[in-house]
Amino acid sequence: MDVIVIDSDDDDLVDFDAFDRPEDIVVVEKANENAGCANNGLPVDPEDIKAACRQAAVQVFPDICPNFLEELAAKYAYDHEHVISAIVDRNDQGKSVPKRQRVDLKRKRGLDDVGDRPCDLKKKYDNDEWRQRQKPKGYGIKVKEVLRSEFPEMTVKEISQVMDANNQTLFQSYLRLVRKEADDAWRPKKHRSKTDPNYSEEHLDETIKKTRHSTDKMALEELRIARQTGEALRQELLNDKQQKQDEADNIAIAIQEGTMAECECCCDEFPLNRMVHCNGDSIHWFCHGCARMNAETQIGMGKFELNCMSMDSCTATFSRDQQAIFIDKNTAIALERIEQEAALRLAGIENLETCPFCPFAAEYPPVEEDKEFRCLRADCEIVSCRLCRKETHIPKTCAEVAQEEGHSGRRLIEEAMSAALIRRCNKCQTPFIKESGCNKMTCSQAGCRNVQCYVCNKSCDYTHFNDVHRGGKNGNCPLFDQVDERHAQEVQKAEEEARKKALEEHPNVDAEVFKIKVSDKVKEDDEMRRKKAAEPRNAHHLLHLAGIPVGQLG
Repeated sequence: MDVIVIDSDDDDLVDFDAFDRPEDIVVVEKANENAGCANNGLPVDPEDIKAACRQAAVQVFPDICPNFLEELAAKYAYDHEHVISAIVDRNDQGKSVPKRQRVDLKRKRGLDDVGDRPCDLKKKYDNDEWRQRQKPKGYGIKVKEVLRSEFPEMTVKEISQVMDANNQTLFQSYLRLVRKEADDAWRPKKHRSKTDPNYSEEHLDETIKKTRHSTDKMALEELRIARQTGEALRQELLNDKQQKQDEADNIAIAIQEGTMAECECCCDEFPLNRMVHCNGDSIHWFCHGCARMNAETQIGMGKFELNCMSMDSCTATFSRDQQAIFIDKNTAIALERIEQEAALRLAGIENLETCPFCPFAAEYPPVEEDKEFRCLRADCEIVSCRLCRKETHIPKTCAEVAQEEGHSGRRLIEEAMSAALIRRCNKCQTPFIKESGCNKMTCSQAGCRNVQCYVCNKSCDYTHFNDVHRGGKNGNCPLFDQVDERHAQEVQKAEEEARKKALEEHPNVDAEVFKIKVSDKVKEDDEMRRKKAAEPRNAHHLLHLAGIPVGQLG
């Protein structure tokens, strides 16, 4: 960035076209000769001079760290010309300028806190790295001793099997034993083992202090966190069990009262108090799962209207009260944001700019005049680049930043993986993803109804597939297959091809930058989603808890 310090009365004498990038030139008003005096000739308060220096610097670098700016300004006697020049020189030398810390007013989960809180210590133990790490000699013996005291109704064989499955690690073994204990199929042994009072809640801290062996101390400190996490897990499992029993009792009552109804989307039966309905003249009922999936689908397509899903061409929607039943807080926020953006577009406000990190919007001059967007929302306040929609990187260009960090190549990989997963209608280009069912897909958009193959994306009918009973031939595209396996293979292939291309285009970028790593939390959520998808979605599987024969549903 070029910085010219001139008197404001002489700015018409500067030939801006003589510079390579005149749009990046910042003109700062130069102090007059009587900088130490006011217009009336009286001395100026030194604090006013400091404030003017800070203001001039912040005008050029809006997200600069205040402490860093104060140190730099003091070094140059609060001369804003030298301060700004020093910052520009620092950027030119490739040194980053410290940015001010944003105050995040949103209260996030404990895992984001910093310190020695239980949630942070849980992160230390609840990961694959800790599970696979080589433990000191004697650690496994101490773990078994502790677990035998913590689970006196478990057999030594059961404890040993769980420890072997979790690489002798105390934390994971403890939680696995808690789950095993809560399993209805598990039976305690006839005679309880003796418990060690030194490991009890009231004596554990004192025991840790007295323990001199580092390996034993490490295991006992891990026990403290495992016990806290285990108690929370026990309560969660107890709540889940109670919830299932409550649902079974609710189904039993609904059957007796004749208040079971069929969801008009998935055709399963549910109690009416576990369903929602549209606000049309002719009411249509849907289960919470289908209504929630409809909301998530609308968000994925950038829409906020939650229309009735009935096949009767119903044009009704869901009232706010009904929406509150089946959508969570995050889904509601997403719908609200999409609705706000749509309203702003319809309002036709000229030069409207939005913050890429929150719903805040404001009227801004053309991007050629100001490349940065300064969010004024209290819980955001991020200064972003209006071109790449990321946090500001001025004075560097978007291309320079992307090349330095390798983000451009990584983004191409991520886009290739998304493209491999998402299909588009051959007729109206509506994106879609299949969760289950056959590979003969019908577009749900009104006025389209195009039919195409999920495997090869060609428009088709049943004769296109390998089902000979429906006019197809062996060797054609499969009518049914495992959609999760297909998605995983296609995404993996796209990732490998895109990574190879990115490495060829960016040979100077570390190959680790282009590796897409999935967190343990995402893996757990994906596994939970698969398990839920495999579970029966109707009420039949809960009837046995209420002691009611399935045949009574008819």
